[in-house]
Amino acid sequence: MKGMTPILEVRDVSKTFDSVVQALDNVSIAVYRGEVVGVVGENGAGKSTLMKILAGVYAPDRGTLFLNGKKVSFPRNPKEAARRGISIVYQERGVIPHLRVYQFLFLGHEERYRGPFGLRKADMRKEARAILDEFHVACDTESFMYELPLATQKMVEIARAVLGIRLESRGEEVTPVIILDEPTAPLTLEERKELFASILRMKERASFIFVSHIIPEIMEFVNRVYVLRDGKLVAHYDFSKDTVTEEDLFRAIVGRESLAHILSEEESSVAPEVVLQAEGLTKNGAYYDVSFVLHRGECLGLFGPAGSGKSEIIRTLAGILEFDKGKLRVKGRDVSPDEPPYIRLARGVGYCSGESGKELFFHWSIAKNISVVNLEKVLHRHFPVIRFKREEEMAKTIVEKLGIKAPSVHTDCYSLSGGNKQKVSIGKWLERSPDILLLEDPTIGIDVGAREDIYGVLFEMKRRGIALILVSDDPKEYALLCDRILVMRKGRVERVMKAKEFQEMAVV
Repeated sequence: MKGMTPILEVRDVSKTFDSVVQALDNVSIAVYRGEVVGVVGENGAGKSTLMKILAGVYAPDRGTLFLNGKKVSFPRNPKEAARRGISIVYQERGVIPHLRVYQFLFLGHEERYRGPFGLRKADMRKEARAILDEFHVACDTESFMYELPLATQKMVEIARAVLGIRLESRGEEVTPVIILDEPTAPLTLEERKELFASILRMKERASFIFVSHIIPEIMEFVNRVYVLRDGKLVAHYDFSKDTVTEEDLFRAIVGRESLAHILSEEESSVAPEVVLQAEGLTKNGAYYDVSFVLHRGECLGLFGPAGSGKSEIIRTLAGILEFDKGKLRVKGRDVSPDEPPYIRLARGVGYCSGESGKELFFHWSIAKNISVVNLEKVLHRHFPVIRFKREEEMAKTIVEKLGIKAPSVHTDCYSLSGGNKQKVSIGKWLERSPDILLLEDPTIGIDVGAREDIYGVLFEMKRRGIALILVSDDPKEYALLCDRILVMRKGRVERVMKAKEFQEMAVV
């Protein structure tokens, strides 16, 4: 911003790990008062390394830091960073569930409120109430953190970061710079909107660095964005001056054209064969009188806000939840309400939860995680032993097809990035080739390049004749993948839409 002095600026920052991996190579960014600055890039682009340098977790190999135009040394630890006005809110929920809100806000600063007879809790509650009111966080200071909605928990984390800066700066005038590391990854669409409305209100008192994989969020909510690729700064856009499309931003992040529009224009190969049918399906308190049919090679979307019943329906189809009334048929056969997931799987129904912690055994290798749902393909024909060569070959095929980045198929999944874990989760189902695959948030929290790799695999599944049912919080995902969408509200199907009709909706 011409003529203004950044409140925070880093110039030519570089960082190498183990004298081999160049995580950052001469990267420069600036943050001005009262703005939200985006930092985007694929996994491994250097975003997290840069944020951890600013937060005092890592020391750079070289580079310069300026605060309000004055050259200063880089912080040596998070407490020193807080004294300088910099704090980070990580992607993983950093709350302690069984602390009350006021206890969580002052965690690590209790000595400030210690009196002759213990903690001065009344003062803590009073100051907690003041900062929550200042940032329009609607919750009771006496509530336990686990009782709060996820978006409110994230706002309390942000308020705690600002409070920590104020307490550490010991009365000095500092403008907080809060780093938000993918704060919306665990949130629903409605919770994301609520969080962003709160952040925009906070811009008067703090500036933000916003790290995200979700391009529409970046386009809508940030003032400027820096794009990192392979540790280098490859683009910088100021949305108040530059005309930038989502495709432009995608190309800068990934270094190639988006495949999404090419995939979405493919001819659908939906077959007339019905593979799943629901008639008047009801689970009291969750959804009511839901009816639909699913054809081979078709993708059916269940779309709606939180509480619409979409997640409960897909879990019922997977056998995780029972239904109370109605009929469910898989490939022409009625299934009982209490049929467990392993029987449903034997009928040809797979379920991918979108949560890699539930999908994968983290301390098992990629190969073992792929073969665990494909045992019949790797077991010896005459003896109950695994053919390890076959298991390795099967895993190599999936790793190559999905572009999974790992030293080998024998690498433990624990060490993989979030996007690569998600690819392994989808890859095991690609190899399994069930008749029906149920997908709940299949691309949650992963970068745009990994997301497109997964879309490519899902289109391949459709071409093979696999039927898909999708639940997601990304409207664009429905528009890209689905042939039909059931729009749900308050547990009931409100309308059924064709893909083109859905694409024209304002939400897309």
